[in-house]
Amino acid sequence: MNRRAYGAFFAFLLLGAAPVPSPTPSMQPASQLKTIVNVRTTPFCNAIAQHFNAAVEPMLANDRDFDQVDVQLVDLNDVFHHPDYQIRYAGIRVQLLKYVDRIRASLPQIQQQINQLRDGEKLTKDPQEGKQLHLIAEKLQQAYNKQFQLATDLTGVVQTMMSYEPPADLDIAQSELAEQSEPKDMKDLKSYLRFNGQRDVIDQSENAAADSAIDLVQNHCSVQK
Repeated sequence: MNRRAYGAFFAFLLLGAAPVPSPTPSMQPASQLKTIVNVRTTPFCNAIAQHFNAAVEPMLANDRDFDQVDVQLVDLNDVFHHPDYQIRYAGIRVQLLKYVDRIRASLPQIQQQINQLRDGEKLTKDPQEGKQLHLIAEKLQQAYNKQFQLATDLTGVVQTMMSYEPPADLDIAQSELAEQSEPKDMKDLKSYLRFNGQRDVIDQSENAAADSAIDLVQNHCSVQK
């Protein structure tokens, strides 16, 4: 399994703007929230904390689900090399459906929070603050768009798997799925879906949004001692 670079991406909390979530066993340490204390409580600063965090937390949860999807796609490429391939195939299908459904269910809320974060531009008269917040929302939008695209592509994979039943004769299955003239990308679902490349774009966009958000809060919302 590919381990993603969560370390550079973390959300922030403004003191008093939102409760600090309790860690859960499924959360990786690198995705914990950074807390910035001693802040100015203004509508602009509160809007950043509320809507940035509300978008980021489910996006990080989706990233962890994509980690699990990665495992299933790798297993799917190898499934017909095992004598119990029918059981393995059915199990992978169930797991993919679970993760994809969970990701898709989170997407409307994420989009809503990104839209509301972008609306925070109206809460400041400082053009620099507004511009920086707009760029943060755009980076989150880029990450969201790729999560949406991957979820859509994976839904197609699951639907195809639901309509296909592996034949009882393993030799027939191997013949159907291992044509010598078939391009390599068509044999490797991860490659065909450009799975790693799309996830790299998600990571880069999330990291850029987090870096800019922390910079904005520290420079415009933090109380200097």
